[in-house]
Amino acid sequence: MTRKAAREQLFKLIFEAEMKETALKEVFDSFMQRIAEDELDLSNSSVEFIKKYCLGIDEHSEELLNKINNTMEGWSFERIGNVEKALLKGAVYELSYEDTPKEIVINETIELAKKYGDSKSYEFLNGVLAKFV
Repeated sequence: MTRKAAREQLFKLIFEAEMKETALKEVFDSFMQRIAEDELDLSNSSVEFIKKYCLGIDEHSEELLNKINNTMEGWSFERIGNVEKALLKGAVYELSYEDTPKEIVINETIELAKKYGDSKSYEFLNGVLAKFV
């Protein structure tokens, strides 16, 4: 699994946590059970990447929400869609706590928004992330 594919899987887990309104760690634990039961072929590095990010996002959840809310103008986190919430959490975490170049984070977030969001999601996220960085 490429890093891009691992980010997409991470997005799906964050999205699932948003939909279920549950802790990301619980969703990750369930994901690990599904991997074992389905015998999915994920590389150790992909699993470690997803685990590190899930635990980091869960640990810094309040800080991330504050950063996101302070960046958005005229919007609050509660008012945006679950796709946008999940993508913002992942991107703001990576921009804040990891050493990934910001261009890569923003580009891959925009690509996921185009794939999973509505027609204007990517523009909204691009504006929020541009202001954040």
